[in-house]
Formats: sequence, C-alpha cells, structure tokens
Amino acid sequence: MKQVKRVLTVAFVILDIILITGGYDEHSKMYRWIGHPLADIMTNIAHFIGGVNGIGWAIIIITAVLRLILLPFFLNQQVNTTLNQIKMQTLKPEIDKLQALSRKAGTTEEQQQASMAMMSLYRENDVSVIGGISFLTMAMQLPVFSGLYSAILHAPALKGATFLGFGLGKPQLVFAIAAGIVYLIQAWLAMQHMPEEQKKASATMMFISPIMIFVFAMIASGAIGLYFVVGGLFALLQSLILHFQRPGLEQRAAREFKIKKTAEDLLADRTKAPQAVTPREVTTGSQTTVLPTKSQRNRNAGKQQR
Repeated sequence: MKQVKRVLTVAFVILDIILITGGYDEHSKMYRWIGHPLADIMTNIAHFIGGVNGIGWAIIIITAVLRLILLPFFLNQQVNTTLNQIKMQTLKPEIDKLQALSRKAGTTEEQQQASMAMMSLYRENDVSVIGGISFLTMAMQLPVFSGLYSAILHAPALKGATFLGFGLGKPQLVFAIAAGIVYLIQAWLAMQHMPEEQKKASATMMFISPIMIFVFAMIASGAIGLYFVVGGLFALLQSLILHFQRPGLEQRAAREFKIKKTAEDLLADRTKAPQAVTPREVTTGSQTTVLPTKSQRNRNAGKQQR
C-alpha cells in the first residue's frame, strides 16, 4: 500500500509541475486538459437548470461535488495531523530537554549528539516531523482546484451571466466580503485547540489567508468570488468536523500513545561504551579451539609481517 501511495504521489507531483508551468490562459495545458472539460460540464448543468441564475448554480454544484469527492481525503489528513499534534504536545517535555541541551552544548560533538537524539526521539516514538501531512492529498487537489479555477475563469457561458442579480463577469464586493468572513471564521475555529504559545505565534499567519482571499476576490470576477465562498463553506465544514472530533482524538491518543524512549534514554544509548569482544570457543570433535578476536588477529598479522 505504501508503495502504491508513493507512486501516486510522484505521478501527481509530475502532473502538477507540467500543468502549473503552462500557466492558466485559454491555451494552457491546465485549461485544455482539465479546465475545458469542466467548463463544458458546467455549461451543461447551467442549461439543465435554466434561467438567468443557471450558471451561478452550476458553479456552486460543480465546486460542491469536487469538494465532496475530496472531503474524505481531507478529513483523513486532518485526523492524522491532529493526532500527530497531540502526540507532539505529550512529547514536548522531552523535546524541551534536548533543545536546552543543544543550546548549552559547548562543543560541536555535543550539539551533534543532541541533534541526533532529537531525530531519534521522533523516530522511536512514531511522531512525524512534518506533522502528519499527506503529500498525496496535497498533490492531487492542486490540478482539481486549479482546473476548476481556470474553467470558471474562461468559461464562455460566463459572458454576461448573473447570479441573484450580481454580474459574474466583473468583481463583486458582496461575494468578496462573504468569502473573507467565511474563511475568517474557519481560521478562528482552527485556532481554538492550539496551545497558547503556538496560538500566539501562528495567529498572524492564520488570519493572513482570509485577508488575501478577500483582496483577490475583490479584484477577480464575481464567478471567482462565488467559487471562493463555496470553497470556504467546505473549509469551515472540515473545521467544524474536527472541532467535534477533537475530544475523541485526544482520548484515543491518551489511550494508544506511550513514550517509548525518553531524552535520557536516547542520550544514554549514545554515550554508552561499546561492549568488550571476547574470544570465541569452537569445539571440533573432542578438541576445543579458542578463536582470537578481530583485533587480536590484526595484531598477530602485524607481528608476522615484522
């Protein structure tokens, strides 16, 4: 299973590079391979619904369908990331000990020992340094959402289209404000379970994303703003699911996660002297022969050469 996951991750990364390097215009690979088929589907949905609001509902439906398809992958990554964060909090006292030791190290060798012990601390206790992030989930969502973005950007059916009286071909302040508010609530909810020190450090970064989305929706078309609103609602849904999952995940981590090796254990393993090697006895029939150790054989060979 891990091998299949690695192959899929590499394949999606290569596809992402090919698509992104071609840009987002109407002649790009992104639009021709993914955006154009999605634009055709969106146009067919709009014709099926009919009316002046048809294309707006088509944007909402196709965005929601793609989000629902990828939702299980996002939720699985969310659970893994959260469990890893809880494990990291449990392991924090041991991490602090090694960090303090690294700061107090007087020699390069002592710093290296502390760094190696830190790496071993994560490895021995099955804690991911990258936070449980799935590169496959990250790689597979890019062509989907980028292709949908290019479809909405260049779909012929959007020319002159409106939704609830708002033109989809030009910027709409209402959609920009709605997208910014939804992502702001999502960012605030995501911060509620962070440790206080981490909350203070990441507060600015967490609120930069809603501001950037608001600004981008302000200068983009109303169709892109509507796309951000729907995407933000699904991001908020994921955060709400995690909010209610969190107590159960904390209980699960408390039940399953035990520190296998502490900082002291790892440092003791690294400073432990190698055990002495004793000669081996080999019995052949009624005769017992004592075999010399490797160091003894090397010394004997040196004597013979002299």
